[in-house]
Amino acid sequence: MASPEPDFWQYVREAFHRAPFVRNLGAVPWNKWALAAAGILGFGNPGFWLLGIAGELLYLYLTATNPRFRTLVHARRLEAERAVASGRIEQLLDHLSREARQRFTNLRQNCVDVQRITEAVQAGALPSLDEARWEGLDQLLWLFLRLQISLETLERQLTGSDRGTLEKEVAQIEKELAAAPEAGERLRRSKESLLELKKKRIENLDRASEARQILGAELQRIEQQVELLREEAAISRRPEALSARIDAVTGSLEDTNSWMRQHEDILADLGDEPGGTPRVLERPRQAAQDR
Repeated sequence: MASPEPDFWQYVREAFHRAPFVRNLGAVPWNKWALAAAGILGFGNPGFWLLGIAGELLYLYLTATNPRFRTLVHARRLEAERAVASGRIEQLLDHLSREARQRFTNLRQNCVDVQRITEAVQAGALPSLDEARWEGLDQLLWLFLRLQISLETLERQLTGSDRGTLEKEVAQIEKELAAAPEAGERLRRSKESLLELKKKRIENLDRASEARQILGAELQRIEQQVELLREEAAISRRPEALSARIDAVTGSLEDTNSWMRQHEDILADLGDEPGGTPRVLERPRQAAQDR
């Protein structure tokens, strides 16, 4: 999710702490030096204090409203946002198996191919895809990563459990209870409690097994959607058609997100991202400018 445009006072704060780089001096906060000088001179002539305050206010206003400065501030925020998102994603990828990481890398590369094809088409002065469409691909990749982590978490949970063994144990406990109706109350309560726990484990295994199948199917569906998107981008080469296709693909994600929320008790909890969906893909024109 793109960060919101900073408000005026945020630009003022950035302007106050601005420190342009000067050769042989490093970062120099000229406005703070000027304020310090005015403060010292003001002890000899208080007029310097008024002059310093007025000069600083004028500097802050002119700088905060300067289009080039605002662009610089926004670019720095985007860079910080990208760094945080990249670190978050790499941290999550470390929890995946090598095969799962490669699977995510392949999907991201297909999305990058869509971007490159779009850039090639836009060279003919066609309208570009807006930021919302690229955010749609970010959402697609972020959901894919969450599904992968949930799938591997479920598989680890299912590895040490055997439904057949649990069913045999349940049958044995029920048999013991039926064979000894006059057993002591404390022993009977203990066995009934154990029986309930075993049955609950079987229910959880059934839910986890069903969820694993759904997760696997959803992962394949997303991969096929992106593959189709890449093929259509290469064939049609029409940005408006590609934009509509991305909208259709990302619009279908809500059902999957809703299902994950309903089953969050058995799926991996990644927590809520403070800024919403992290930026997974670099924007094509921005990447070209960085190079």
